[in-house]
Amino acid sequence: MKFFQHLIILALAISFSHLTGCKSGTPKIGVLIHGYDNERWVKDKNYLVDDLTKRGAEILLEVADNDQQKQISQARSMIDNGAQVLIVICINQDEAAKIVEMAHEADVKVIAYDRLINGCKLDYYVTTNSTRTGELQASYLTSLKPNGKYALICGSKHDDNSMKLFLGQMKILQPFMEKGNIELVYSEFTEDWSAAQGTLHTKRIIEQNKDSITAIITGSDALADGALVALKEKGMTGKVLLAGQDCELYNVKEIINGNQTCDILKPLKQMASITSEIAVALALEKPLTMKFTHESNGKALVNSILLDPVIVNKNNIEKTVVSSGFYSAEELRK
Repeated sequence: MKFFQHLIILALAISFSHLTGCKSGTPKIGVLIHGYDNERWVKDKNYLVDDLTKRGAEILLEVADNDQQKQISQARSMIDNGAQVLIVICINQDEAAKIVEMAHEADVKVIAYDRLINGCKLDYYVTTNSTRTGELQASYLTSLKPNGKYALICGSKHDDNSMKLFLGQMKILQPFMEKGNIELVYSEFTEDWSAAQGTLHTKRIIEQNKDSITAIITGSDALADGALVALKEKGMTGKVLLAGQDCELYNVKEIINGNQTCDILKPLKQMASITSEIAVALALEKPLTMKFTHESNGKALVNSILLDPVIVNKNNIEKTVVSSGFYSAEELRK
């Protein structure tokens, strides 16, 4: 009798699993990171790993050292080793489409983290709203100096986020330009996100404008670092408004010192948590309850989550960077 009872219980369990469309077991998630260009990517990695671990996932993690072909090879290895979902921070947004195509052939879902992957039927995309970031940068600087010469060092031409930053910046600057209050004297995309590119473009800005510039808006803190090098050489730090993005420790300290004007704090913990939630739900075939917007990648409208950034300046560091736990007050004092 007990034997038949066990059979009935087992049959009911299997039936319930089919009805709910859920898998059991340990979700196996691949995390592909482009590289550790700066400390924010280490934070992203740590948040993702911590959150996935809390959700009971087995994690396959690889860093590509900014080599897209290496990342494609790493993705293949993860798929071969049973990854059910890939979380990808890509290097080249077009070439990374090969990862998505390869994954789909093996019935593996792909989530693009921070950087959209173009030209493929990407499954999900989680990021901070780059257009809003550009708006915040330009709004804060124009609130300080609504007149003068402005320059944009937009960010890598290989990253779709750069164009979105530019669109946000221009949305704010355009009315000032039409009134003749602001002159946009420079607007260029860079080869990559490096400090070297920030220095190169800032030197061009200074040379072309004979040391007369009001504000420089950069697409990242690495670019802002490079801009600071060029500005320091000319004795112009603190005299030129400078905006960055990512809230690197050095840059937040430069805001405190008066050399950088503002920065953008991204909700990295929230980005990681949402990404992990999606990944585990996909692996276990559980329904997703969050609301999605849709971003075009040139091939499809991708289910997307765009989180809001926060402007950081000298007056609100305690309320933003410190209170969020991004850095402690002690770290900022060192």
